[in-house]
Amino acid sequence: MIAIESSILNQIEKIVGSKYLITKSDLLYNYSKDCTSNKEVVPSAVVLPKNTQEISDIITLCNETKTSVTVRGGGTGVSGGALSNHKGIILSLERLNNIIEINKVDRIAIVESGVITQDLRDAVLKEGLNFPQNISSASSCFIGGNVAVASGSPKSLKYGTTKNYVVNLEVVLPDGSIIWTGKNVSKNATGYNLTQLITGSEGTLGIITKVVLKLVPPMKELVFMVPFTNINNLFKCVKHFFEKGYSASSIEFIDAVGFRLASQFLDNTFHTTSDVQGVLWIELEGEYPEKLMDRAIEIGEFVNLYTKEEVHIADTPTEVKKLWEMRSKVGEAVINHTFFRDVDIVVPRSKVDQMYEAIVIIANKYNFDYTVFGHIGDGNFHVNIFQRKQQTIEEWENNIAIWVKEIFLKALELGGTISGEHGIGKTNLPYIEDAIPTNQLKVMNDIKKLFDVNQIINQ
Repeated sequence: MIAIESSILNQIEKIVGSKYLITKSDLLYNYSKDCTSNKEVVPSAVVLPKNTQEISDIITLCNETKTSVTVRGGGTGVSGGALSNHKGIILSLERLNNIIEINKVDRIAIVESGVITQDLRDAVLKEGLNFPQNISSASSCFIGGNVAVASGSPKSLKYGTTKNYVVNLEVVLPDGSIIWTGKNVSKNATGYNLTQLITGSEGTLGIITKVVLKLVPPMKELVFMVPFTNINNLFKCVKHFFEKGYSASSIEFIDAVGFRLASQFLDNTFHTTSDVQGVLWIELEGEYPEKLMDRAIEIGEFVNLYTKEEVHIADTPTEVKKLWEMRSKVGEAVINHTFFRDVDIVVPRSKVDQMYEAIVIIANKYNFDYTVFGHIGDGNFHVNIFQRKQQTIEEWENNIAIWVKEIFLKALELGGTISGEHGIGKTNLPYIEDAIPTNQLKVMNDIKKLFDVNQIINQ
């Protein structure tokens, strides 16, 4: 761990107060990890500013002294983006947690970036509106982090990812200056779209301090849970669903291993007559219950062509939540099972069966244990590769680099890419040159240098 000059820490302490500058090792440990398995970096110092101006003052100082800064949200990422690089401070956004305004006429919410995403969703629902991203880690992730990595969710099939709902951002640039990237309007054809440039940039271009989000009316939901004993029929069902012109707000998937782990974790096996090889969740939305039920009857008849297992249906909020539970808890079930690496790949929806087949072949080739689950409706798979107990961390790291690269290369071959919603962070950075052409990377590096001359933020 590299110590920061005491004079710099003294100046930061004057900005935030001694209570909000952490330098004691036992407290620093709380900021040494995100949700990336087996990754732990104890930072030199952590600072907890309370507002945009304090962040501006801190970043101005860090820029002048060339002190590096790692921005941290809720710490729920799985790509190592919130881990310190040892050379500077971690700047935590946890105190920027105010919901400033929910505007029912303009249908926008203005919030600070440290607001917990579920708190935001609950607040807008009370006003009769909805932020339509049911992100798995919503109970602990921050909305600023969701914007920074353009998080997706099961509802991304219908609504797209978080970036589709970002209207405007307040950002502290690496020189300490404060800008708004746009206006709080639904149309804006004035100048470059800085809002979307910052969205998904993983904190490399500036620190998001306030977020303006578009809201939509809430919809009635109906969910099918569909077990399959034949995995090929599952993929045929998904392809034919779209070929026939059906639509859904979510189509989610877990494989046999994920089904078993989630069942054990919840002590709830959803009795089936045979060996389940995969499960689909198909969620429909609508304004009118009668029309929604008519669609459900038609789609229920359709899915019964591909499976003989009992199809579970839920149409009340309580039942819907219960039916989603297995899918929503599979991540926790994996964490409870072992250390793992989450490989977040996305391919065209038409290629999901080829990608899944390739994952099975690669796993058999290298003899590793895994589960596959995710957002099959938009081609986004999460391959969780398990660490075996007899492996050392060094053996694990060496092996995983080879396995992950082969999965990434297959996704790229199929027209996909190496992250659909978790971002690049530090974990996926070694593979970035495989995913992005050299001339395109140069443009990105030039943008980074323009924003961050001294290269101090999220290096």
